[in-house]
Amino acid sequence: MPIDGEGGVGWRSDWKEPTICRMKTQVIAFDVHNTLARFAPDRVRAIEVQDVLARFGVETSYQSLEAARQFVFFFDTPKREIHGYVDFLALQFSHMGLRVNLDVIESIAAMYDKRDSMVLFDDALPAIEAAKAKGLRVVAFTTLPKFMLGRAGDALLPALDDWFDASSTGFAKGDPRYYRSITNKLHAQPEAIRCIGDDPVCDCLLPRRAGWRPALLLRDTDLTNAVADYPCANSLTAFIESV
Repeated sequence: MPIDGEGGVGWRSDWKEPTICRMKTQVIAFDVHNTLARFAPDRVRAIEVQDVLARFGVETSYQSLEAARQFVFFFDTPKREIHGYVDFLALQFSHMGLRVNLDVIESIAAMYDKRDSMVLFDDALPAIEAAKAKGLRVVAFTTLPKFMLGRAGDALLPALDDWFDASSTGFAKGDPRYYRSITNKLHAQPEAIRCIGDDPVCDCLLPRRAGWRPALLLRDTDLTNAVADYPCANSLTAFIESV
């Protein structure tokens, strides 16, 4: 049944699925980026990092910086926890073969610390509280290391029962083993996990393949005529009301 909200219909679940007995939901898993929180509009751009490095005689391209950043996310973070931007940038520059002095790395890290703190969506904490009021465990599943939350982490992390990123599972988000690892760590049956995120692939398709029950977040969208392969919600609160 749809839930009517201020932005029109807030929940749709009329997609076709096998008629089976559903296991009771035990866990709610929230994606983080563009689901629970977003980066500030003035976040650091790769071209700015390129320009800072150039002032210290280190030449590279912003495209290479972006590629190396993704390499750290998907190849380094599964191996160990990254503890901050100095740690992250040192790995990024090393993969690029760049020799960058520590004081330069620290100055660039300070740019990120100042401008890349995430901002929680208004419905993030209320949705978590509502899920807990229903007796559900609430976790995050994400590519991002915890430190990238910045100041948003002060409010978000204590509200969650667990945080699952690449370092905690040993696999990057998008790898089927990532979702299986989370399921095992939760000691739950896959079908008892309901998740929501804004990416149709890594937040919906792959979780469904792992046996989870996904929903697609389409923020601020009237879902009356929405067509999607998954149940849809236009807010986190509408999603929790449907559980």
